[in-house]
Amino acid sequence: MPAVIRLNHPGWDLAVYHNAIRALHAGHDPYSDAMAVQRLFHSHPELHIGGDPPYSYVYSPITLPVLHLIGSLPPWFSGSAFWLVYLAGFFTTLRVVMQAVEKSERTTFLYLAGVSAFFPCLLASGVILSGNVAYILYALMLLAASYGWRRGSWTWFYLVVLVASCIKAPLLTFLAIPVLSARRQWIPASLTAAAGLALFAVQPRLWPTLFTHYLEAVELQFSYNRDFGGSPAGIFAGVLFDHHIPYAPATYVFYLSYALPVFAVLLHLSRKFLRGSLSLQQWMPVLLVGVILLNPRIIEYDTAPLAIPLALLAWRYLNSITTRHATILIFSIVFVITNAVALYSWDLSKLLQGPLLATLFAAGSWNLVQQNLTERTPPDDQLPTTRKKQPTKIHIASRDGVLTTSG
Repeated sequence: MPAVIRLNHPGWDLAVYHNAIRALHAGHDPYSDAMAVQRLFHSHPELHIGGDPPYSYVYSPITLPVLHLIGSLPPWFSGSAFWLVYLAGFFTTLRVVMQAVEKSERTTFLYLAGVSAFFPCLLASGVILSGNVAYILYALMLLAASYGWRRGSWTWFYLVVLVASCIKAPLLTFLAIPVLSARRQWIPASLTAAAGLALFAVQPRLWPTLFTHYLEAVELQFSYNRDFGGSPAGIFAGVLFDHHIPYAPATYVFYLSYALPVFAVLLHLSRKFLRGSLSLQQWMPVLLVGVILLNPRIIEYDTAPLAIPLALLAWRYLNSITTRHATILIFSIVFVITNAVALYSWDLSKLLQGPLLATLFAAGSWNLVQQNLTERTPPDDQLPTTRKKQPTKIHIASRDGVLTTSG
């Protein structure tokens, strides 16, 4: 039986994968083994000694053949390869999002890039060191998106998102990126979404027992660990759950109540980007934050790639309403406060996550709209004036030649 996983240990998420691999090679059902540990833990209060409750493997059965293949490799090789790819994923993500930094901001954000792993307290809470595969998936998707922005070809992006959705189905919301970044992408994005949903729907037929246990493991993730995430919908579901109110379907309605307006704003700004009114540097931070907001369950791993985009939205908005020195001061204060809150209570930090994303998305969107209006309205000294009537020239002929006078 797998050991209890504690969230305050480095690599705790990787340990969940490791336990699933051990269960597979022992001929067990990894979902059943993990759920047995969870039920044992929660049925015996004497086991609740510090730390966090155990977590189980909650990726769909289509991922299990890959786990089995990884488990057949020597542990030293698979472990080293994973951490090398994981580290490359972190720096790849950072490199892509830094492309949104404009020339005038480069010096400041080179400093911020160095501390982005700590904001908001991601390293101290073990999020980056957990080993969650999301860091690799986001790196691949953002790298493919960067290729699409530069070359205008989105085939690789669709393939990467389809593969990523087999591990984390909500990542299908990333299909909004090509739709909002290029013309004539609705059909390929819809086909990719249909393929992703089909891959999910076919699994109950291929692995009926495993899929049933997978759904049970997901349900225990909510009921035992209250792991609804930090999205506005996740926070709403957590409040309902705490008050013993069914979180479905009310949470779905609440999600649509803000997801549809967010997409409408993105669609409006997308038209400006496609017309050339916005640069990619201006558009990218708002787009990425908005697309993450479309994810109904936002976990710490989903906000980690947004450290630089969120900082850009805050920086640009503050710069538009105050001085540069005041912006730096506010930035420093917010950095200290958010890290202090996260160190004091990670649960409280998660409650602030959704409102922070929504607020900065609104500020960034408003800033783009206002900036676009300002650029379209010329200054007073460039406004067209009434054309003055030119003086009439009167030519008077004389014996000596032609005399010209102004009338």
